[in-house]
Amino acid sequence: HADAHSAHLRGTRGRRPRNKHGGVRRRRAVPRGPPRRRRGRRGGRPAAAGSTAAAARRSSDPTVLLPLNDSDPLYSEVRNMHVESFGSFLGGQAKALRESHSQFTSRDAARSRDLAEIHQFVKQIPAFARNLRSLRNHIHVAERVKGTAESGPFRQRWMTERGMLEGETCYDALEDLLAADEGPYRFLRLMCLQSMTGNGIKSSRYDGLRREVVQTYGYEYLSVLNDLEKAGLLRRRETFSLESMATPYSTLRKALDLIDADVDPSDPRDVSYVSSGYAPMTVRWVERAMDGYAGTEDAMMELPTGSGGRWVDVEQRRDRAETLAESLARGKGGTLRSLAGSGTGDGRPVLLVYYVGGVTFMELAALRFLSRGGTGFPYRIVCCATEVVNGSTLLRSL
Repeated sequence: HADAHSAHLRGTRGRRPRNKHGGVRRRRAVPRGPPRRRRGRRGGRPAAAGSTAAAARRSSDPTVLLPLNDSDPLYSEVRNMHVESFGSFLGGQAKALRESHSQFTSRDAARSRDLAEIHQFVKQIPAFARNLRSLRNHIHVAERVKGTAESGPFRQRWMTERGMLEGETCYDALEDLLAADEGPYRFLRLMCLQSMTGNGIKSSRYDGLRREVVQTYGYEYLSVLNDLEKAGLLRRRETFSLESMATPYSTLRKALDLIDADVDPSDPRDVSYVSSGYAPMTVRWVERAMDGYAGTEDAMMELPTGSGGRWVDVEQRRDRAETLAESLARGKGGTLRSLAGSGTGDGRPVLLVYYVGGVTFMELAALRFLSRGGTGFPYRIVCCATEVVNGSTLLRSL
């Protein structure tokens, strides 16, 4: 899965994807200035050696864990913003807080205040302090995300991912990452992405990459490579094919408009804004389902269905239970869009989207964009999943 963020540059390849939510999730903890220390009391008995060692370990930890959830009103607003946008938004919030405080505490205004107004202001001080603390936390988070997004290794990795998603072969980039001793699962993610978007890896390059993986990371990764092959994430391309020939992924990319080179992250009008130009494939299928998958018949043929499986699109009756055969024989009464009616806002019906095997934060961000109805999507979405995954956790689970 392509992960990324930040600064809007000209050209698709220059953009680094991601909204804030996904960017934060790439880091387990966010450093926040110097460590907090407990000051010891002067005098008294000396602390025990064990407690002193524990205190030293706590004071040497430079990270602070920040709970990011909807209990923080500010997080609810910025979580869906692209990294390019929430910096200016936070600046506006800081300016508003500063002006609100200065208007009440100015000397001229203080002279005209009565006791009731002063009492009301005092009651608002705890909320003001909470908002100020939340704002400071989000500014620190924004600085960390921006620093990561503008780093050389991150930018190079994102450009490699984006090149693969656009149909390029990046064998040289993969070999350079091995030479630079890239982390094993980060490298294997890219190798799997190259295999899946290119209908396999050219046989001669495949043998060389396998050999380099074992020599670089150790023989224990030979079994990891075998497991990835069994899962279908890695495969050797034996037959000769031109780079211009269609592959299953290229058919899906064109039919579903997975790449949007003109996306504007500051004014999102499409789900592809979450990665500065790449629309998560599963979310595109949710969009196409609204009109009965019209025009995507060829693309559906390229989706894996397992051994002997097939795709079905049926309407389930509410008045009585019926078998799958009966549903198929009866046919559908209309598309999901027509069934939704003309409701707007919270009056729209609810669509349940279920992921078996795991969902990524990028997909969740794209589903939230649809659920807000900015593009005229006729449903509010509730997403359920067996778990939340990313590229590394998915590979480690195999």
